[in-house]
Amino acid sequence: MVYEPERAYADEKGENHIYDEMWMADWWWEMQESTYLNSRGAVVAPVILSLDKTSLSLFSGDKKAWPVYLTIGNISKDVRRQVSVHATVLIGYLPVSRLECFQKKTCSLAGYWLFHHAMSLVLQPLIDAGRHGKEMGCTDGYLCRVHPILAAYVADFPEQCLVACNKENRCPHCLVESDKRGDLEECAWRSTTDTLKTLQRKQRNKQSRKFDIQGLCAVYKPFWKDLPFTDIFACITPNILHQLHKGIFHNHLVQWCTSLMGEKEIDIRFQAMTQFPALRHFKKGISTISQWTGLEHKEMQRVFVGLLSGIVSNDVLIVAHALLDFIYYTQFQKHTDVTLGAMQDSLKTFHEYKHVLIELEVRQDFNVPKLHSLQHYVTSIRALGSADGYNTKYPEWLHIDYAKEVYRASNKRDYVEQMALWLQCQEAMCYKSAYLDWRKAGKCSPLAERDTVSPGSSFVPMIAYYKVAKVPPHRQVSVDRIRSDYNVQDFVPALKHFL
Repeated sequence: MVYEPERAYADEKGENHIYDEMWMADWWWEMQESTYLNSRGAVVAPVILSLDKTSLSLFSGDKKAWPVYLTIGNISKDVRRQVSVHATVLIGYLPVSRLECFQKKTCSLAGYWLFHHAMSLVLQPLIDAGRHGKEMGCTDGYLCRVHPILAAYVADFPEQCLVACNKENRCPHCLVESDKRGDLEECAWRSTTDTLKTLQRKQRNKQSRKFDIQGLCAVYKPFWKDLPFTDIFACITPNILHQLHKGIFHNHLVQWCTSLMGEKEIDIRFQAMTQFPALRHFKKGISTISQWTGLEHKEMQRVFVGLLSGIVSNDVLIVAHALLDFIYYTQFQKHTDVTLGAMQDSLKTFHEYKHVLIELEVRQDFNVPKLHSLQHYVTSIRALGSADGYNTKYPEWLHIDYAKEVYRASNKRDYVEQMALWLQCQEAMCYKSAYLDWRKAGKCSPLAERDTVSPGSSFVPMIAYYKVAKVPPHRQVSVDRIRSDYNVQDFVPALKHFL
C-alpha cells in the first residue's frame, strides 16, 4: 500500500520521468498538491472503476449481468491483477433491460438515464467521503484521513460514451468533429463544468448550439455531477484488449492487408512461417479461426510484419510497422518520457503514410473511433500510469467468480438478487474462516505476526529455472551438425554423463 505520490527518473539529472504505478504519474501529484487537500493533510485513495457487461446463459435465455468492480490505486497493479487476493471488489450489478416500454426513438436515451441513475446510487457514498474524507486505519498502523476520489474508469468504447454522455460518433475525451477523427490534430478537451452548463441550458428548453456541436445526449443528471475533484473525461483509460488487439489490429490492420493480399495468400504465409519454440504456428492459417482471444492476436502480431514482407508495397509495410510499434509501446509495464516520445512518433508515422490505403482503395476515410482514441494514450499514461494497469481483460477474469459461477448457483429466476445474496454469504464465510485460522494459529494480532521477524532471517533468492519447448524446432539432427552449427562441443560427454 502506498499513501503518497512519488517521483522516479531514469537518469541522474532527473529529466527522464518514469511512469509506472499510479502514484508515479501526474494525476496523484495534482490532487495531493491541491490547496484543499494539502491544507488538511489528506491521503488520496484513487478509485478505479471497471464495468463490462457479460452473458450468463450459454445456449438460451439471453441472460446478462452488468457488474461494477472497484479497486484503488494505492495497491500495486501486480496485486490488483490477481483475482485470488481480492484486491478488486464487486460493488453492485447495474440493471440490464431491453426497455421495451419505450418507443424506439427514445429507447437509447432511456438507457442513458437508467445507467446514470443506477451509478449515482452506487457511488453516492463517494460524494461525502471524497469531499470531507474518512478516518481509516491503514496497514502501517496509523489513522489517516482518506479521500476516495474517482480517478480511472475502465470500460469499452460504447460504455465510455455512455459515461461521458456523448453520442457514439464522437470522442469521449475531446471535442473533435465526427468527420475529422481520422486526422492527427489536437482538439480541446471536454470540460466537466462546461458540459454540465450545456446540459442545464438544454434542460431549460433553450436552444443550445453547444449541445449539438459537442455531440451530447440529454442526460441532465450524470452520476459524476457531484463527485468531488473528478474530471470524468480524463478518467477514461486506454483499452489494450478491445481498442488495440481486437480493434486496431484484428478489425482494421488485418482486414486492410487481407483486402490487398487475399485471404488465401494470408493463410498460405501463416502456414509457411518457420516453426520456433517461442512462436505459434498457425497450421491452418487464420481464416478458419471463429473465436478470437487476445492471445491469438498477440501471437499474430509477432510475425505479421515478416509475413507482409515482399508482397505489399513499402508504404503499406511502414503503416503496419508503425501501428504494431504503437501497440507494443502501449503494453510497456514501465514508461519514460523517451518511450512515450517514441510511441507518439510511431503514431505520427502511421498518419504520414496512411494515405496509401486510400490510394489503393482499401479505405475511403479514417473516421474510426478506436483509431482516434490512440491520440489520447500518451496523455492518459502521463496522468494515470502505464496502460497495463487498466486493461479490460482483468474485469473479464473477475466475471468467472462474480458473475458466471454465481449465476450457476441460482435457480435462474430473479437471479440478480440471488447472486448478490450468495456472494454476501460467501464473503461472510471467508471472513469467518480467516478469523478461525488466526485464532487457531495463536492469540497474537495479525499485525504483530506480520511485523515479527526471526533473528538471522533473510530473503531467499528465487532459483533459476529453464523453459524447454514441448516440440523441438529441428528433428533428427546429427551430432556433427550440433557441434558445427551450434558450437556445442561438450554435447557427447554431457549426453554420456546423463545416460
